[in-house]
Amino acid sequence: MAAATVVGLPTAASAAPKDVTVQLLAMNDFHGRVSETTGSDSQLLTAPGLDGAYGSADDVKTVVGGSANVATTVKDLQASFDDTTKGPHTSLFVGAGDLISASPFESSVFKDEPTIEVLNAMGLDASSVGNHEFDRGTEELRRISAATDGTFTDDVTECEGVTVGVDGCFGTDGHEFEGADFPYLAANVISNETGEPMLPPYQVFTTPANQKVAMIGVVTKTTPSIVSPTGIADVRFIDEAEAVNTWVPRLQAMGIQAIGVLIHEGGTAGNAAPPTPAYDGCAGLTGPIVDINQRIDPAVDLIVSAHSHNAYNCKIADGSGEERLVTQAGYYGRLVSDIRLSLDRTTGDVNRAATYSATNVPVTRTAPDPTVQAIVDYWNGRAAEAGNAVVGSITADITRAYTTPAPTPAVPNPAPVENRGGESSLGNLVAQAQLEALQSDQYGNPVIAFMNPGGLRTDLTYASSQGGEAPGEVTFRELFNVQPFSNTVNAVTLTGAAIKDVLEQQFPSAARSSQLILGTSAGFSYQYNAAAPAGQRVVAGSITLNGVAIDPAASYRVVANSFLIGGGDSFTAFTTGTDPITGPVDADTAVAYFEAHSPVSPPAADHAKPV
Repeated sequence: MAAATVVGLPTAASAAPKDVTVQLLAMNDFHGRVSETTGSDSQLLTAPGLDGAYGSADDVKTVVGGSANVATTVKDLQASFDDTTKGPHTSLFVGAGDLISASPFESSVFKDEPTIEVLNAMGLDASSVGNHEFDRGTEELRRISAATDGTFTDDVTECEGVTVGVDGCFGTDGHEFEGADFPYLAANVISNETGEPMLPPYQVFTTPANQKVAMIGVVTKTTPSIVSPTGIADVRFIDEAEAVNTWVPRLQAMGIQAIGVLIHEGGTAGNAAPPTPAYDGCAGLTGPIVDINQRIDPAVDLIVSAHSHNAYNCKIADGSGEERLVTQAGYYGRLVSDIRLSLDRTTGDVNRAATYSATNVPVTRTAPDPTVQAIVDYWNGRAAEAGNAVVGSITADITRAYTTPAPTPAVPNPAPVENRGGESSLGNLVAQAQLEALQSDQYGNPVIAFMNPGGLRTDLTYASSQGGEAPGEVTFRELFNVQPFSNTVNAVTLTGAAIKDVLEQQFPSAARSSQLILGTSAGFSYQYNAAAPAGQRVVAGSITLNGVAIDPAASYRVVANSFLIGGGDSFTAFTTGTDPITGPVDADTAVAYFEAHSPVSPPAADHAKPV
């Protein structure tokens, strides 16, 4: 293990002589980043520059990430723990959800089977589900979760319901899909049929001294509003703390006192002050995890969080006022949380007065694990067969909406961040491509298309970072990475009044706290006043199609992806549509558009006009 990765790690030096020491290595929001990441995704702020302060131009950044490097980091941390810990001890590798989906081409095009194979090779012991584990629906989650086959509602095996090599079980030559070796945990995802969790609510581990450690897994209760409703119709999502608190006394009744939570929900914390690394801070933690921590039973000894893509290691007061560890390791496998606990051998509980700490460790690229790298190389080779085909070209960058935060003394030159509350050129392009793909009698000749901003996961850049193609050329891989969820493009008939309802649902309400501006096809426009009362933000009479006002009583054939048509992102007005027809996969419509229109120029982002 490189010396740089052991600096500042927790030690077992403070453990009581009779304690049992446990190491929990945790990762979250991996999102199928099996290959080494590029650009800003690979850059981790690791130290201040000469001025000794974070946020300056001379900040030190380290290149991190890639599953083969995660595997090496995990192995090295486990070896270091084993070498430096006296007495009984054990190490576990756990996840906190969103390990799959919203993934790059080489994983997503194969339904994230490559990521599952990589996680198996890493030796992952358990993970909570994340909201993205439900992107392809509960049946697909059951299919990939082999470790839970035959338990709870998991009655689907790894190649059941798919045509091998066509829409599942893609691997060959020793990479045949066998499903996840680790259990996905889902204590707050309740089967409508059984009234019990759809997957195991917890996993129990045994230390060499026969101490028991339980990890309860939960996912953000907002999942129904951010995944396709049709894919989760057989389950319901209950409050995270309520679910945890249901299982704590049951575990205690089994004699288990050391209890942790893997939760796919999180918060945001400020950077630490030097010399503590920026990714290890806990300044002003805010977000849902703060309230959830307050409501989770004080008997829970630690919380491994996720979802907010923020890195922090905190000790914050639980509901009884006692400090409890709350951690998160950022995203994309850039960090691994190294958590150390001491278990009292008499009570079996975590001794918070002894070893009780966590450190986020950078996943450096010093020595990629050869076994995992071989898996990645196989899938990259498979992906290259189709992914590197050039399908068209662009004249300039076509991007999502961005905004630049106000400068602060700590960050005088902040980088732009994605703004899903703004209209984007890329969103309008995708909507236009989807509309043109369905403009035929077969689909009822639709006239308007909509695209959700959260479905756009990367930009199309003129100077491509993919390699291989000339500047401006666009590959199938790049188009797929923009929309990696494999949604279908569907058509429905909406009234003009329902179209206005769709537009009103872009703005904050009881259903959603954030603004989400939809991409729309050419010729469609409207005006809005975000400061007006809910339900009145779209200016009356301003909605037009090709210059003609939309008639509230008339019917219009519209296009959107299957996520939106099902009411995803709380756009429930789409569910009032009639005569639904399912069309092609979203990425295929983009390919067809580029083949027909290249070179493609960025469309204007002027359909949604604030007043």
